Amino acid sequence: YAPQPREEVEKPSLSGRELVLQALKSRKEQEKAQSCLGGVLTTAISSSSLNPANPLKRIDPDDEENKDRIFRIKFSEGTEVGGLLFKYENGANGPQPLLMACFGFLQDRWGSESAKFYELYLKDPTQRIPAHVLILDHPTAGPFLAYNDHLSVGSYDDARMWIEIAQSLRDILDITTIHLFGVSMSGQTVVHALIEDKRLGLDLFDSGMAVSIAPDFRQAPGKQLARLKTPEGTENPWRHSFEHLPNETLIDTIHSQSIWMLINKQFVTSYRWVKPEEDEFEIKRENVAVFLREACEARITFLREQQRIPDTWNYRDFSLENLELFMSATRIAGVVGRVQTPLVLVSSEDDPAVERWMYVEVVDAAEDNPWIVDYETERGGHFGFDVAYGKDYLGRIIRLMLDPDVINNWNRTN
Repeated sequence: YAPQPREEVEKPSLSGRELVLQALKSRKEQEKAQSCLGGVLTTAISSSSLNPANPLKRIDPDDEENKDRIFRIKFSEGTEVGGLLFKYENGANGPQPLLMACFGFLQDRWGSESAKFYELYLKDPTQRIPAHVLILDHPTAGPFLAYNDHLSVGSYDDARMWIEIAQSLRDILDITTIHLFGVSMSGQTVVHALIEDKRLGLDLFDSGMAVSIAPDFRQAPGKQLARLKTPEGTENPWRHSFEHLPNETLIDTIHSQSIWMLINKQFVTSYRWVKPEEDEFEIKRENVAVFLREACEARITFLREQQRIPDTWNYRDFSLENLELFMSATRIAGVVGRVQTPLVLVSSEDDPAVERWMYVEVVDAAEDNPWIVDYETERGGHFGFDVAYGKDYLGRIIRLMLDPDVINNWNRTN
């Protein structure tokens, strides 16, 4: 009698969602998690150029290669949006994925977070993300103001712009799939774009990544804006969202300084680059809060007056009666349950820009949604995961979300 060979039992493979969650958990933690002040330091180091004269990282707009990458589109109702398009040239013929990316409040194509993303994932041709990458101006950024004479808080409004951009690029580039990457306020854009894409029956987008999401503009950056000083006798218009503001903390003071640095060193500079004829354009520090509020309210008025918007604008959920109602309706906790496309949410406990309860509220609202995988790290600040865990931490997530096998098997059961 000869014993029969034992039959090998094949272990079930992981679903795409499980693979991404496994990668999210793969970071190495210190024995003690950092405090919120530690998150401030992580965020600052990640975005800093270490040059006192020019403290923020920046993509050079005068570089000839970057001039060739300039992307600009004008929509039918008159809105213009700009960015930088980094085409993927790998020597192989055939279509490639497209990654659309934006980095939130006051961030533009040349800004600190765009520059960081470029250095980490695009600059080295041997390690770059295997996709065309379009970096867009956020609608609170200087170039958007230069093009349109107003600003937008983004979210659902921005999501509709991304949809039109994706439709346009699909006709220009040879694209296989389209993926979304949003940081901070642009994380809102990603979520709304995925939902609107399905609502309209377009099926443009294959996945989304919302990193260090700011899920409620009224709370972040709205609370920071509400603390800014205004000219004597002028009420801060962002305070309307709050019955009571707690006493200012050290973190609040740092936030105020950060907003001013972004306005002074980035917003104004980028505005002037787009509109060189207005080389004396400036915003005084005490006018920042009022200026931004009036510019965002002007966008709501502009949208309300458009004749074409009723064709597709979701008035049932997103009123254009006023800015306050629009911000309230676009809160991510109120809509995230509608997502039906693979989505990653990753934030850090020590994020100094977004209070932790806001992320927890979103995660609780998304708990039963099989299309979403969420993870909260102990460290990482506000989009500073490269400092905490190395550039490959987020790089691995991005590559997984670009992988068609991961997306096609997102909810596979064995």
